[in-house]
Amino acid sequence: MFFGLVRNELQKTWRSRWIVFAVMAGIFVLIAGGLYIYYVVSKDRWSPPPPVAWQTTVREDIANNQQQLDFLEQAKQQPSGDATGPSKGFEPGTDLDSIIAQVQQQINDDQYLLDHNIAPVQSFSITLAALFGLGGIVMFLLLRIFGWLASEQIAGERSDRTIAILLSRPMSRNQLLLAKAVASFLISLAVVVVTFLIIYAIWAFVQGSIGPLTGDVGVAIDGSKPLRGSNLFAMPIWLFVLMCLGGAMLGVLCVQGMSLVVSAVFGRWAAIGITMAFLFGAPLVSTVVGAILFAISQDPNRAHFLNYLFVNVLAPVSALTPVFGNGPAGPSGTGMNEFGFQASVLAVWTVGFFVAAWLLFRRKQETG
Repeated sequence: MFFGLVRNELQKTWRSRWIVFAVMAGIFVLIAGGLYIYYVVSKDRWSPPPPVAWQTTVREDIANNQQQLDFLEQAKQQPSGDATGPSKGFEPGTDLDSIIAQVQQQINDDQYLLDHNIAPVQSFSITLAALFGLGGIVMFLLLRIFGWLASEQIAGERSDRTIAILLSRPMSRNQLLLAKAVASFLISLAVVVVTFLIIYAIWAFVQGSIGPLTGDVGVAIDGSKPLRGSNLFAMPIWLFVLMCLGGAMLGVLCVQGMSLVVSAVFGRWAAIGITMAFLFGAPLVSTVVGAILFAISQDPNRAHFLNYLFVNVLAPVSALTPVFGNGPAGPSGTGMNEFGFQASVLAVWTVGFFVAAWLLFRRKQETG
């Protein structure tokens, strides 16, 4: 019986909202077409570029750093006034020694990745697609759409005066609420997976290769520090993608839980308005607060606590790498440690919202 309820909710959502999914598909097609046109114009070519192995890129970085290191070693032997190029202005002694040590450390860090066959997480099309599609602006917009759809789950039935009819059938309130939550989650999962595959195809074209699906990638434990052996968390590529997908869907669950809380209390249009105002307005307010704190303290990490408001941890994948940073957190708000902590905070918010929705829906008196 429960699976029949879920199937019924899926069918109702598709019949009433198929135009939304069609518009979303059209938008993605337009974006992909626009990116392709931009690529053709900027690169003056119609075909993908030749693929470049990540090892080649790392070896080039090592060669460039080694060249810089040799130059600095020569500059160290010269009087300060005779130094030219990059060494001009460096004082012999501690400062120049510190720069030499940093460059040498960069070489050692890159060599560690080569020796252990661990690629930086930005090296492959599929990992870039996971970072951008499951933690960037795309997920920001999808979460708002999912919140809108979830806010109608109960409020829409109430406004259409069909919820009393549903509850008159041999089903409990718990079954009805769970069926709506499961159906909403399954629809969102399908949309997220399709979106990820589209973005993966775009990145594969830009990179010139679909990239490997096996092998290891390295993620910084603390994103504010360089990627090196003591600050590196290695995992298989497929596990990294699943981790990003899990983090994205946890954010979806949290938004749906919050939307169900609103939907359990208000009518359709009020629920939609409150949900959208909160999902768009709260991040804006937190950004303004973060900017004010930065202006006062001149410390980008002073507003880091704002990341633990649920509206700012809805995409914990953004916390994995500073390339796709997560707003007011600053450089300390990145890395595996930050991802784990944000996911834990998000899980607490999610459980709290669903418990609140369950309690409110059980106490609400529904009339036909």
